[in-house]
Amino acid sequence: MKIKSISFKLGLWFSTIFLSLLLILGFILYGVFTNFFTDYIEQDLVAKGNNHAQNLEKQFTKSTINHAIQMEQGVSTKILITNNQYQIISSSIELDEDIIDHIFLDKPISTGQVIENDWKNHEYIVSVSPVGENQGYVYMYYPSSIIKEIIFVMSLLSFISSLGIMLVAFGLIGILSRVFTKPLLTMKEATLKMAEGKYKQKVPIHGRDEIAQLGNSIQTLGEQLQYYEESRNDFLAAVSHEIRTPLTYIKGYSDVLSKGIIKNREEQEEYLQIINKETNRLSFLVNDLFEMSKLQTGKFELTKEWTSINDIMEKIISNLKPVAEKKGLELWGELEEDLPLLYVDIRRMEQVFYNLIENGIKYTNIGGISVRSFSKRDLIGIEIKDTGIGIPQNNLPRIWERFYRVDSSRTRKTGGSGLGLYVVKQIIESHGGTITVKSTENEGSIFTIFLTIDQENKSRRNR
Repeated sequence: MKIKSISFKLGLWFSTIFLSLLLILGFILYGVFTNFFTDYIEQDLVAKGNNHAQNLEKQFTKSTINHAIQMEQGVSTKILITNNQYQIISSSIELDEDIIDHIFLDKPISTGQVIENDWKNHEYIVSVSPVGENQGYVYMYYPSSIIKEIIFVMSLLSFISSLGIMLVAFGLIGILSRVFTKPLLTMKEATLKMAEGKYKQKVPIHGRDEIAQLGNSIQTLGEQLQYYEESRNDFLAAVSHEIRTPLTYIKGYSDVLSKGIIKNREEQEEYLQIINKETNRLSFLVNDLFEMSKLQTGKFELTKEWTSINDIMEKIISNLKPVAEKKGLELWGELEEDLPLLYVDIRRMEQVFYNLIENGIKYTNIGGISVRSFSKRDLIGIEIKDTGIGIPQNNLPRIWERFYRVDSSRTRKTGGSGLGLYVVKQIIESHGGTITVKSTENEGSIFTIFLTIDQENKSRRNR
């Protein structure tokens, strides 16, 4: 069966690591304890043998030998005493072939030492200590069975302790894995709801670690998706309105003209002007949509050439001046002479200035719009200032976003898709420039553009 629970996988993974480490630690402790215990027994055995040998060296008689044998009665260790010819004088241990084999030494010794410590394969650990100058030998024996029993008991206790530790650890791992995976499951539920279209989700995860950051990112993503969804819906509603209104005018007046139900030539001219105006309105809307599409798909390309920025602005001012005058507004330019040429996409720059100046005309009822060009160090600046209704301060940071409109009601009055300023900003930034805005409600707005003059531009000055 395929395991799907991440908490189970995490718990299994941690448990495997913990169990492996516990086994490794157990083997290490087993080796350390065994070596330490057997070393202690060997040293104790040699010390006892040396002690008996020193006593026998003073008086190597039957009474002292019997005394040594009696001292080892009722204790774990056993003793065997031989002369210098390895003949057994006395012993507290039952003799067998293994014991007899250990009596004969390969070479004489001058100090006590262990001659057998393989407790796993032999019945005793054996040490030998010489008595005086070649008087005899004292053999000490420690039963291997005692070592095995002690190590078995210690291993059993270790196993039981380890089992208890494992059970507690597995319980803690299970709890911790659930604690660790709970935020992930919460984020999973949030993303599933987002997939259903419920973008704005609250992800209750606190802290500053990576999981908390991921939760905050998902929550922020949901808020952004919700915003774009609402903006898209508003945009579609606005575009539908923007398209429906001119189409209604065009269809209505074209029907009147096609049926010939007009009173005079002046009325015909009026209808044709309305159709032309609404056609232009549709054309601007479609152009904004087309530009946005190219920006989104990465197909936005610039066709640059050397030109005077003043020439572009004079053309736009000339084209829009009648529109401003029709509304009772002034439109004028204050253009600094002898500015260096710029390497720009002329059509795109016309689109920028046309959009900004037309916006100024749309949202200005009294006063006018001024267009100023100037040089500032290695920059050429263009300032478009109006005396219109202005933009609220809390809306200023968002006017460059796609589909964003400051006020839907005023947009319906003036028209607009919420794409113009987004496209303007993209065009300016694609030329390496910047655009900023300052605005005060009921006083007007100032849009300022800065474009860089490079060394080649400077060399073209006054050409």
